[in-house]
Amino acid sequence: MKKLILLAAVLAGSFCCLAQNIVKVYDNPYKDSIFYQLQTAVLIIDKQDVEDYFKGLDTILPQRKYAKDVFRNIQFAHLRPDEVQRHYGMASKFWAASKGSELRYSTDKLTLFWNDNETVLLPYIDEILPELMEGGRVQVVDRATGKRVQQFQVDYEDVGMKTYKIFRFVKGKTIWRESEVFVEQLSVVGL
Repeated sequence: MKKLILLAAVLAGSFCCLAQNIVKVYDNPYKDSIFYQLQTAVLIIDKQDVEDYFKGLDTILPQRKYAKDVFRNIQFAHLRPDEVQRHYGMASKFWAASKGSELRYSTDKLTLFWNDNETVLLPYIDEILPELMEGGRVQVVDRATGKRVQQFQVDYEDVGMKTYKIFRFVKGKTIWRESEVFVEQLSVVGL
């Protein structure tokens, strides 16, 4: 019996180790960037990655008849297809007009989903952020030190039968939680 318990503990420990990854950040010089200030970090996102995402949405959304399930972001969960189309139209127009301008976001400021300014892009940026971060395509600056980090950690949490990513500095402080964007706003939306 003791051997069985020991085996179970070893297997559980190995699965816990698999649930963490270290991401090494690519040191790419960005020509044009988006700055996204969080409580503990500033994320620097290459505008070309957002451009590529919007080009993909130009094809996917009409094919899927502007279905809200194209997005994981909870802000889209209550929208009808015509509202998804209208919001995407607003975001596309703003994105096209902002090519040469600097974009800065902050979680310290309230952003409204239907604003006709740069905040209209935020749900789309949040949508692609986990994949960009996991791929090492986002520069991360530690707000405490003001220095760019060379690597960070990805952990996983289970919320409501789904697994979400938590991005942390190697020393453990949370950078960004996927669940904050994709789940925890359910009470606000009223679902």
